[in-house]
Amino acid sequence: MPNAVSSGKMAAGPDNNVQPAVLYKLIIFALLMAVAPIGTYFGSLHYLWEGSTTLAAISAVVAANIVLVGYVVVAFREDAAAPPSRAPPSAGRKKEQ
Repeated sequence: MPNAVSSGKMAAGPDNNVQPAVLYKLIIFALLMAVAPIGTYFGSLHYLWEGSTTLAAISAVVAANIVLVGYVVVAFREDAAAPPSRAPPSAGRKKEQ
């Protein structure tokens, strides 16, 4: 019979170093990905292209790509700003027997 886990720490997962800023950025870009293309489609359909659904759809695709590129740029800037993690001092050494 497998041993039951009695520690509450296992339920949270092995990595508790999740930064709230990363989650906020993900939520913001997810909302932008849902709202920006639809808003661009209907906005450009009525005000910019005067009923041309093809041009309005192209505008929505461009808006979606702008949101995606923005997310990638923010992710790379965040990754470049993060300091490199240091390995523990004993990680590089082998045990002597």
